[in-house]
Amino acid sequence: MKDKFIIILILLTACSQKEVRINNARKFINQWNYDRALIEILKYREDKDSEVQYLLGYCYFGKNEYDQAKEYFKNSLGIDTIFKDSIINLYTNAAKKSLKISELKKAIYFYKTITELVPDYQESENLFLLGDLNFEQGNFIDALSAYLKAYAIDSTSELARRSIKNFLKILIELDSLQIAQKIALREYKRARTSENLLTLGEINFMLGKKYYEKGQYDSATVYFKEVVSAQEPKSLLDDACFYLGEIYYAGNNFEQALEYYKKVLRLNPYQKGELVQQAQMRIKEIKERQ
Repeated sequence: MKDKFIIILILLTACSQKEVRINNARKFINQWNYDRALIEILKYREDKDSEVQYLLGYCYFGKNEYDQAKEYFKNSLGIDTIFKDSIINLYTNAAKKSLKISELKKAIYFYKTITELVPDYQESENLFLLGDLNFEQGNFIDALSAYLKAYAIDSTSELARRSIKNFLKILIELDSLQIAQKIALREYKRARTSENLLTLGEINFMLGKKYYEKGQYDSATVYFKEVVSAQEPKSLLDDACFYLGEIYYAGNNFEQALEYYKKVLRLNPYQKGELVQQAQMRIKEIKERQ
């Protein structure tokens, strides 16, 4: 009986000491003295205690040792989720502070870490921001991933609409022109603005050129004719007409080819430039055939 009492007393003393050390750690954390806080609780780093793991993560985060912090936060969340909101707020606030001083890579790291630590954390605003930041850094794959997650939550807000432009640029950069064209067409049908028409026209032209270079003239014709029909982008109308002329010329449809070559000349009243010269040469060749 005496032995049992001693064991219970030892356990109670140990628990009491742990509570004291945790409270001390919290006190030192509030004073931003993270090294001293670590001294108090580092001996408990193997404990399956979500608070201890959280406090260890907080200390390392305060010391800018982010990989260590992430591991302890992960441990804490693996035990229970009582500190989930605190961890989310910590990373979100750190990301916002990084943005204020233009440390974009750091902000990206913080936002990305939130989504890794808390997979069910799906705040679309942060995901759109993460997409924008990665886009600015040229991290197109990561940006695309963030945008897709954001759109799964919110595809109708003003924030979602504003991100479409970057989203389309990423798809173009990744040569996903067909998907980009469908989205651009949907956006134009939703709002028939000159900006949306221009974007759609640019993508149609790129698709036309892509198919032309592959020798897929039927598909190329469809997209070049879309450009000519919409009269956008105006800076590429003569190019679209010339390519259509070349397609009909290659198919021995000289009458149609001549029509488009002449359009190239009409679109260039000063009759200057390499494209004009090439169109003039083709017109001459066709007339010599007749």
